Amino acid sequence: MLISWVAALAVGVLAAWLAYGRSRGAAGEAARPRVLLLALIRGAAVTLVAALLFGAPSGRATPREPLIAIDRSASWRRAMGDDSAFVRAWRSAVRDSLSRVATDAPVIAIGDSLRDVSRDEIGSWVPDDAASRVRPAVDRAASLGRSLVLVTDGEVDDAEVLAEAPPGSRAVRLASTPRQDVGIAELTVPGSITAGDTLEAAITLASGGVATADGTLQLLVDGRVVATSPVPAMAPHASSRISMRVNAPAAAAAGGVALIQAALSVAGDAESRNDTLGVAVDVGDRPSAVFVSTAPDLDVREVLTVLRGALDVPTRAYLRVAPGLWRVEGSLAPIAEDEVRARAASAGMLIVHGDTAWRPSAAPAAKGALARALWVPAPPTATARAGEITRTPEWYVAGVPASPLQAALAGLPFDSLPPITLASPIRIGTPVLTAQLGKRGDAAAAVAVRESDGQRTVLVSGSGWAGWALRAGRSREAFGALWGAIFDWLSAGRGDVRAARPVAGMVRAGEPILWRRGGTDTVVQVALRRRTSSANANTNAEAGGAASGAGDSLTLRFSGERFETVSPALPVGVYDVEANGGRSVLVVNASREWVPRAPTIASGPLARGAAGSDAPRLADKGWPFVAALLLLCAEWLVRRASGQR
Repeated sequence: MLISWVAALAVGVLAAWLAYGRSRGAAGEAARPRVLLLALIRGAAVTLVAALLFGAPSGRATPREPLIAIDRSASWRRAMGDDSAFVRAWRSAVRDSLSRVATDAPVIAIGDSLRDVSRDEIGSWVPDDAASRVRPAVDRAASLGRSLVLVTDGEVDDAEVLAEAPPGSRAVRLASTPRQDVGIAELTVPGSITAGDTLEAAITLASGGVATADGTLQLLVDGRVVATSPVPAMAPHASSRISMRVNAPAAAAAGGVALIQAALSVAGDAESRNDTLGVAVDVGDRPSAVFVSTAPDLDVREVLTVLRGALDVPTRAYLRVAPGLWRVEGSLAPIAEDEVRARAASAGMLIVHGDTAWRPSAAPAAKGALARALWVPAPPTATARAGEITRTPEWYVAGVPASPLQAALAGLPFDSLPPITLASPIRIGTPVLTAQLGKRGDAAAAVAVRESDGQRTVLVSGSGWAGWALRAGRSREAFGALWGAIFDWLSAGRGDVRAARPVAGMVRAGEPILWRRGGTDTVVQVALRRRTSSANANTNAEAGGAASGAGDSLTLRFSGERFETVSPALPVGVYDVEANGGRSVLVVNASREWVPRAPTIASGPLARGAAGSDAPRLADKGWPFVAALLLLCAEWLVRRASGQR
């Protein structure tokens, strides 16, 4: 602020010298006092005007009141108790912290959202937010030019954001008495399994601030205990991972869905809301997909990534690395060809890459693959002879004819896609994607589909598709869109015709729900009905037979070629989900705020530097304008009195 006054004074001195400095020596001895007076008046007037323009202050700066952010997350109650006495003590501690910080500072509440609050509202608060996010508070403080005072229990989700806090910010961590607590942090199981397979569940445990005793961990399927494992004593703020392997339930036992739950029992455990965790798993009577390649290459790897990752389709893949020599993709364990043929025969979706004459073993019609993809790669380019140049024939995608996949592929960036090499044009079925040799001549089908007697088949020709995936940006997106549309169309042929379903995995209260579409509709109506047999997802309710509670509905919107979208968070519970084409189950567990974790914030400064300050601006007052005008008028009068114009 002082700089603006120094700059204004420099401008005033320069203006006075330019106006009267050179005429002072030429004036007589008697006129010099008058010239000096005129120079002082001109300098004062210009200095005042320049100060107004430069935004100079009119008084001493005073520090701005900080922005006080109070963490209202439920982790307070896990760490210190959940009875009314604790809540009253927490409110009192927060009010005492506010009185020590500032009396007139603005107050906000943070957690799963940011809210402006008054100090009087704190008397009725209960910390119950399902998250501890501080990013909104940091952004609000920065936009207001204020320092941030964070009142917290030390457990936040994004502590790294505090490195961006404004200068002068600090944290106030209220003291708490740690309690003995062990909770289930993660439960990892496959999103879809085949009846009779081995189900492997990985459970991650986390302890609180006090060492714990030995305990027991149970794995339940549809309410039945199927496995038990001892839990060793844990040190404060430690974690442990336990794996369990059980036989997958039959598909008929749960109507196609199994409710997998992990339940923990430890003597002296103070918090029960983190002792159970559940997830719904689709159970089928056949493998979802079997991928067989007799000529494995880079295309196979990238397509398997789409099949397993982007579409979340459980897949078994087998590679023929030499005549009569087969390997399991991933582990490269040897496997007999007869076993590969048997597994391919039981697949709900079969993809054959390479020798399309390869066939699975004979199977009854009801058990045969309901959907197939036959993919013929291009033969290797012939080796050039001496003095010759041999080039690989390059085919460029030309268009998307009318087909069942046209809506999903219409937006492909044809002009920017790398070339492919066709084995031969496809002459049967309905063309899905066409290509031209060297961007000239007639377009030939590179991908085609056909449907007969309820069985869907996709025909693919050529190699080099992985070149799309290896490029970043729109080319890679086009690769995912093409193969995602192919597998999505085939999935409908293998019996999964649900218009939308929740993505398999663990869901917690306070987190948005991720959905994946199963058709081409971009707007899907979903009905939700919460089961009334359990108060929440953390009870050992059976998956199959509960009366349903009140229902609700959601409208899911999928943009463009995207296969996923999100919806707002839901309360804890087990939900039956019904969409066009079928049903699914969604389990919402207690929020992560109930899981023990070590504090990541301590009391003290968060950012170096001085807090922001405010000073009264000269331009906000009226007298500087009047004074500048009077000085200019006085200069004019003195000049007229001395005979100057």
